[in-house]
Amino acid sequence: MAYYDYEHFDPDFKDAREHNPKGMTLLCMQCNQKRARGTLSAATVARANKNPKCKQQGFASELFDFGPDPIDVKFAGVSFFNCGVLIQIHGVDVLSFSPPVEEGGPVLLSGLLSDVTGATTLKIVDNVWYAGDENWDVEVEGARVTIRRGLGDIALQLKVCPPHALVIERVDMQFEGYFLKGNEDTLSVSTDGSNWSEFTLCSLHNCGVGISLN
Repeated sequence: MAYYDYEHFDPDFKDAREHNPKGMTLLCMQCNQKRARGTLSAATVARANKNPKCKQQGFASELFDFGPDPIDVKFAGVSFFNCGVLIQIHGVDVLSFSPPVEEGGPVLLSGLLSDVTGATTLKIVDNVWYAGDENWDVEVEGARVTIRRGLGDIALQLKVCPPHALVIERVDMQFEGYFLKGNEDTLSVSTDGSNWSEFTLCSLHNCGVGISLN
């Protein structure tokens, strides 16, 4: 799972005198609670640490906690509310919403975010998001997820605000020939990486397609 806790297994936390990475690993919150309750052994954790499940499957994943009402999404300097497609490039949906499958169920977000080379950083399928192990680093701190492609190179930073909002705080990506770069105030768009157009403090409501780049 993408949300994790640090776990001391050799020795146990109560006996640890230092944070030695050789005796530490990452556990999902459920497994961390099992360790705390004594229903998961340090020996089992040590074996799993040698071949982590996320490395076996090539990704870690989690579920966005959205409700049945329209979601307010801020993508850098642009806010979207109740938009079916947030951003579309050459007819391909970068981020889009589908209505709930059943009454009272959540609205469903899907999308594909990449880095400046076009390599995928985050895939979203019906509210489940996948961070691939080809990313240099995926850091989860509270409700914020930061994906780096190298030391100091932030490709994507987002913050979840369940159940009604999602904020893309930083992005630096290339998709279908367009470069998108943004912070909390401005979304910049370019076709060559040198000449940029800016969207600053824009708000789009009730659109079939919010931004279409062709």
